[in-house]
Amino acid sequence: MRVLVTGATGFVGQHLLRLFSADRIELFGTFLQPPDGAGLAERIKLVACDLRQADEVRGLVRDIRPQQIYHLAALSSVRDSFEDAKAVYDTNFLGSLNVLEAVRVTEPAARVLLVGSGHCYGRVRPGRLPIVESEPLCPDSPYGVSKAAADMLGGQFFLKDHLQVIRARPFNHTGPGQSSHFVCSDFARQFAAIDLGLSPPVIRVGNTRMRRDFSDVRDVVRAYVLLMRRGIPGESYNVGSGRAVALGEILAILRTFCSRDVRVEVEQKRCRGEEPSVLFGSNRKLRRATEWNPEYRLRETLRHIYRYWEKTLRSQRTGQPNALIGSRTSATPAARDRE
Repeated sequence: MRVLVTGATGFVGQHLLRLFSADRIELFGTFLQPPDGAGLAERIKLVACDLRQADEVRGLVRDIRPQQIYHLAALSSVRDSFEDAKAVYDTNFLGSLNVLEAVRVTEPAARVLLVGSGHCYGRVRPGRLPIVESEPLCPDSPYGVSKAAADMLGGQFFLKDHLQVIRARPFNHTGPGQSSHFVCSDFARQFAAIDLGLSPPVIRVGNTRMRRDFSDVRDVVRAYVLLMRRGIPGESYNVGSGRAVALGEILAILRTFCSRDVRVEVEQKRCRGEEPSVLFGSNRKLRRATEWNPEYRLRETLRHIYRYWEKTLRSQRTGQPNALIGSRTSATPAARDRE
């Protein structure tokens, strides 16, 4: 089995690769920025490829001839998408178009997992929560637009060209190794820095009343593998916990890991009024198709993120590298803000 993972060196990509480490498959992965994962090259053949360049992508797929493609590569920050929408559209939409077109021309029998986002749905009325896959796509951010467009593109390639495209729509996912640009990791880093005496005892937050659907990235990548095996081409599947958690609850859990008294301050620049107050999806379709069940509880996930930041901040202070650990109780290296 030849498997291609785009965005293999990113946060989600590195967690996905750990699921394949014991399998007898030939792994290939793309990257744009130089990889920073220790030992990553031992598990996968890495290839530099700019997915925005159609010729590069077509040559890559032609040379590798993958039987499965996990298309993870993306710019994944909703906040940053408002600052540079063009970059987000070029990477998330045009990159997906180039991948699908390359598959159509060179390897039409390949099975493709196209990773979208729960942000495809945009604002949904409370009476229509949790969100199901038949909910109309009405994104309210450049990031959401880019993912919704790529999602619909995958549907078109299935209908017109009969490509085996399966569309995943993950909601918020977090875990050890995630950039502090994302809320759970941001809060955990701040608490860990305070605990180590590296920062004053003040944690800065935005709107903690917002409620989101949080899953552990390790559960999410298991869902991706199961969808690749059992998902129906042409169908879309929400990937999430199926419940909404307030950011204030995230804050309260992380506070219990910190030995110091901490004051919480709200910063207006962290509050984004354009975001929906509640966003969570139903995972019933995913469960029925794959028998997937999450293995990680939220508190456990947050504890792993907190430990990751403790180790990372200590290593930065001493100049020692933070080692890769692949067990259930450990963390992975920090990755850039890519899915």
